[in-house]
Amino acid sequence: MKAWEMLILCVIIGLKAVPAVSAKEAYAENSNTNVILDSDGKDYIVSPSTENSFDTESFIFPQRSTQSISQGQTITHNVNVGSGVNYLEVDLNWGDTSDSLTLSVYTPSGSKIGTYRDSSDGSVNGRIHLNIDPSQGYVQQGTWSFKVYGESVSGTQSYTLNVYQH
Repeated sequence: MKAWEMLILCVIIGLKAVPAVSAKEAYAENSNTNVILDSDGKDYIVSPSTENSFDTESFIFPQRSTQSISQGQTITHNVNVGSGVNYLEVDLNWGDTSDSLTLSVYTPSGSKIGTYRDSSDGSVNGRIHLNIDPSQGYVQQGTWSFKVYGESVSGTQSYTLNVYQH
């Protein structure tokens, strides 16, 4: 076997031995968090919230909306996020596990952070309670959109959406 053939063989064997895995993918798969890249190149980490939203010293400009939704209906809530916001806490609460709502989150640049269900925060309780953290810097300033969808609703279901800017 010639030297260059041996070199090529060693390179091929070496490439097969190295796993082709992204650390970002492994992190998202092996935890309750999701790492999302928006169109402006900012990473957002979405994780179950452990915040106590009733501590009024810890947030800026709470946005609250109470609505009713029916099967197949989508209601969009727009929230203006100011400058210097460290993270968003989003709390969609309908309290009835027999009905199913989803929450889709969009950045001001129009990138979809994700669609979340009752179990996305680690428990099935008629509530989606999440934190949206930028991996570095501040949350993108501008109008964020939160779309609530009646995925499986018997009649109508009332809910409350709170968005806290920390």
